[in-house]
Amino acid sequence: MSRVLAIGTAAAGLLAAPALALLALIGLSSNAIACAQLPATALSSTAPVPPPARLWIALTHSTCTLLPEPWIAAVMAQDSGFLPDAHGTNGGRGLFALDAATWSSAYGAPWGADLNHNGSSDVADPEIHAAVAGKYLCNLLDQVDALRTAHPDWASTRDLTDLEDLALLHHAGQPALEAYPALPTSTQEYLSVVRTDTRTWSATTAPVAANPSVTPPSTGSSTAPSTVDASCVASLGSVGSVVVPAGTPADVAAAIRTSLDLVGTRSGWNNKCDRLACRAYGFANSGYDSAFAHWAVMVATGHAHPGQRCPPVGAFVFWATHGPDGHVSLVVATDPGCDPSRIKLVSNDVLNNRTGFDGGVYLVTLAQIESGFVSRAGYLGWSDPVCAGVHLPAATAAGT
Repeated sequence: MSRVLAIGTAAAGLLAAPALALLALIGLSSNAIACAQLPATALSSTAPVPPPARLWIALTHSTCTLLPEPWIAAVMAQDSGFLPDAHGTNGGRGLFALDAATWSSAYGAPWGADLNHNGSSDVADPEIHAAVAGKYLCNLLDQVDALRTAHPDWASTRDLTDLEDLALLHHAGQPALEAYPALPTSTQEYLSVVRTDTRTWSATTAPVAANPSVTPPSTGSSTAPSTVDASCVASLGSVGSVVVPAGTPADVAAAIRTSLDLVGTRSGWNNKCDRLACRAYGFANSGYDSAFAHWAVMVATGHAHPGQRCPPVGAFVFWATHGPDGHVSLVVATDPGCDPSRIKLVSNDVLNNRTGFDGGVYLVTLAQIESGFVSRAGYLGWSDPVCAGVHLPAATAAGT
């Protein structure tokens, strides 16, 4: 089981993440995340992982895309045996056996908190725990990078990978990295099993994309992006349909995949909403001066649906804002009843003041984005995903 008490105060300082921001990320447990298929380095379909746990693993990965799903599965198996209510020997609880101090620091709420009001503590709620653990492990990975840079002479730096160091730091704290390879038997076994399971549970081939003729756009990640099955996208509750112009590099399924892969990005998208929306469809930039200018062209060319608040999956939704630029987001899940609390968008900057990120990318509902970030009164409508920018990867321009 994980022994995170040994991490120390330096790591604890990295864990702070407000609960509301993490709860916003729980939306990834919807069908949208279930529609994301496995990339070449992801979890094998034959891995001995219970079906519900695959969703939790995907959720952890979505909040920290630097962590491969096989590694997440291997650590989760060792920490809890995939049991959400597991109790560790160190007093830790949940899928990753997080102790009370680490949980409170990472979640921003007390050990027994029930912020979603479902009658049970959030630490034992697998979806919340998975998202919190993703943020915690991502921050811990930052500490691994810092330690490896500061201590190139450590055997753990020379002989282990970043993820092996992360497993040790999570399980036994920084002293294990300093002492490696002189570790207690239980710690050696933990590392060995995680290493073996990660390798064994890695898929060797990628699934067929929804549109094999479309080359997925680069997301700037070193890992291969997932693909999305088009029939699964239809299950997201599409209302109406969007018209993807001929020549667009990606279809709706690929656009959803790309946008979900970007969720959890912590910087780089500040004030770049129009670029983010078009990036999902394979463009380096939008080709318009601003989101508001983009909307004006959509209206003029008949691609806009002014005032309509029930946008389909794959559409762009626009708002007028106090500034001249406006805002746009991509719809990744909608609702037949047009409930704004069920319509989900990928958007930049919305939760920066809560997460401390600078230009982060988030999955939020229509209701959430209109609760302070933009005004409901400023809603303009939705449009087809039309962009006029340069296609990736050939583009090098840094336009909007």
